[in-house]
Amino acid sequence: MKEKIKGFFEKALLEIFVDKYNCIICDEELREPSRYGLCKNCLHEMTFIKDSICKKCGRLQLNEADYCLTCQNNLRFFDFARSCVVYDDKAKEIVRGLKFGHRKYFAKYVSNFLIDRYAECFSEIDIDFIVPVPLTKKRRDERGYNQAEEIAKKFAKHYGIELKPNVVEKIRQNDEQAKLSGREREENVVGIYKVVDKEAAKDKRILIVDDVMTTGSTASELAKELIKANAKNVYLLTFASTRYKITGESLEDDKVE
Repeated sequence: MKEKIKGFFEKALLEIFVDKYNCIICDEELREPSRYGLCKNCLHEMTFIKDSICKKCGRLQLNEADYCLTCQNNLRFFDFARSCVVYDDKAKEIVRGLKFGHRKYFAKYVSNFLIDRYAECFSEIDIDFIVPVPLTKKRRDERGYNQAEEIAKKFAKHYGIELKPNVVEKIRQNDEQAKLSGREREENVVGIYKVVDKEAAKDKRILIVDDVMTTGSTASELAKELIKANAKNVYLLTFASTRYKITGESLEDDKVE
């Protein structure tokens, strides 16, 4: 009981006394307001994604090809995906703090990354509504929130786009993708999502929002279900995406819900 009470107050303190004056990663004092909650050193170590990307999944390419080998060899049901930064050390600290460190307030800074990337990549697309990648009820209850939904809230409000977190449900908890081969990853996500409001999806342009994209198999499965519900187009925007690796797509720090 004491541990539960302690945990409750720790979470409460994190929500109240947080980020206005210190970097959310290294805790260095901020000399001026920071849009991303980061000091200049931590921001400098982030790898922003701009050019040399796969046109489909949006990850940084290792060559000048239009599409990465993963997207060449696997069907992707989203029209295209884009990410803000590479999932390197600093980005990992933000994602892990948001997911596992009870730092829910990180979401508003992640939202600012998405707001800026959206302006670069989606300005000519009229998105009807946003779907945050859902968690199973059990996982959401364990964490207390869905990090993708928290990220999407400020982003959706900024652009005046409707947020619809209840259009899709995650109906089955799949195995951790990090332990699987490329082909196993594709098979592991089959049937994990269900569109519960098909009428809402019909003829709509939908933007999926999430924290991290690795190979794109999870987002593609979600997009597939939305397309089956007659969505017109489905796009993906994430905070980070992993560096592209040719050898079997063995991603040591894969997406963990």
